[in-house]
Amino acid sequence: MWATVTTSLIAELRGPPQAVGDRQWLIQGSEPHPALGASTFWGCWAPPAMTANPGQALSALLLTLLLGLMHAVTAISFLGGQPSISPVGPIRRTTPENPVPFSCTAGPFSSSDFNVTWMKDRDKHPASAQRLVTDNKGNYSVTSKVWVTLCRQDILSEMTCEVTHRALAEPLRRSMNLSRVLQVVPTLKITTKPSAMQIHVHQRVNLTCHVNHFYPSCLLLIWMENRHKVQTVESPQHTWQVEVMLDGREFACWAVQDEQPPVQANITLRVQASRLQKGISSYSSALQGPLRHSEPGTNIPLTFTSSGFSTGQVTVTWLKNSHQLLKSQTSIHPCGDTYNVASSVLILLQADDVQSLVHCQVKHISILVSQKTIRLEQYLRVPPTVTVSQSSHSLDVVAVTCHVQRFYPQNVHLSWLENCHMFKGAVQPSSKQNSDGTYTLESLHLVNASVWESERVLTCKVQHETQPPIQASLILSTAVQDTCKLIGSTGPEMPALILMAFLLGFKVVLVISFIATYFHRWWNL
Repeated sequence: MWATVTTSLIAELRGPPQAVGDRQWLIQGSEPHPALGASTFWGCWAPPAMTANPGQALSALLLTLLLGLMHAVTAISFLGGQPSISPVGPIRRTTPENPVPFSCTAGPFSSSDFNVTWMKDRDKHPASAQRLVTDNKGNYSVTSKVWVTLCRQDILSEMTCEVTHRALAEPLRRSMNLSRVLQVVPTLKITTKPSAMQIHVHQRVNLTCHVNHFYPSCLLLIWMENRHKVQTVESPQHTWQVEVMLDGREFACWAVQDEQPPVQANITLRVQASRLQKGISSYSSALQGPLRHSEPGTNIPLTFTSSGFSTGQVTVTWLKNSHQLLKSQTSIHPCGDTYNVASSVLILLQADDVQSLVHCQVKHISILVSQKTIRLEQYLRVPPTVTVSQSSHSLDVVAVTCHVQRFYPQNVHLSWLENCHMFKGAVQPSSKQNSDGTYTLESLHLVNASVWESERVLTCKVQHETQPPIQASLILSTAVQDTCKLIGSTGPEMPALILMAFLLGFKVVLVISFIATYFHRWWNL
């Protein structure tokens, strides 16, 4: 239709080309665009002041601008209607043996006869959930979700989402590298040079921390001496020179990756007396726990390993907050001229273990040679309790409060939704620490009650670490609005009530006086 109208207008306005000097006004014919299938007009023109008919030239110029605008709108609408695909992975890295979610959204499509396929490298993975959405134009979009359990070899793997539809010449396909979401926890080892049997008191010793088999490459090494930080380096292998003293020292190397609990290796250099000479006894030890956080009610293993004991007379004692743990297992194995010790214990996590400590005491020939302490907070995750309440601030404002109580660690993300639509620009409230070490957070949202037309569902959504979100909802209806207004109403004015009571009492007194007078006169008669 547009092509017919504009072509006729051009024919009327065009006429024969009019030359003015070396310039001429000319609107050339229409040509079909190969991609858009519409007519595109190309023109060259001289300034209107140079033509024989300025009014006709101005009209033709306006028409050319209109056709160019039509061409741009047509191209934008054509490009905007093309189906696209958008995959999304987890926002934080995860260690092997843990499942992680991936989602994929594709659309728009003219019909719902499409198929979504997930593949890890060349292996197909079944989707765990699929949701179909229809917009106001009748187009369809699909969102598919899949859970994948990571392994150490997934650094070179990728997840692919593929969508097929009868209107597509080729399937829509996007891939994500699993190396972006994988985190491999390192293994640590401390070595000495020269060896412990060849050094003497006040001799300087090189301690080397070896960090192996980790991903990604960004990592911090922290050297500790007697539980005090000494230095921090950004290297997977570092050598530190120390001096051996008579009182003995405990050295530790911590490897820190992102927000994961640090992995550490320890070594203790202690002087002991022997029959022949004074030498050095070196105990290399490590105290480690699980590589991920666990919720209350979960048993987590803690393991202590040590080597370099001259005899097998070694005892290991576990304590939690100064109370001895009896269910522990300790094994002693000879290794050449020395003995190695391994001990493990199961700890039942509780919600109030944020401030709990576990001690591991090691005695050799009844002499305390090592005591290590570990905080349970680095292995504990307390999920929050989410509730929503409401109160009336005034006639037209309702305050809705989201209570997020007793959670740990501190990092949570809170968002408000109204009828499944997220509020934009909401400010993240700050959390407060409780006396037991957990955190509490409250978020206030004010709702304008004067514009209610139907039920409104307000939802508070809380994301705690990488766990599935926890949410609580509150339904607000027009009936609630009327109730709020009724509660907020102050009622009739107090002076009016007093006046009404006075008039009513006066009438009662008049009636009683009339009756008394009547009976008095009747009695006298």
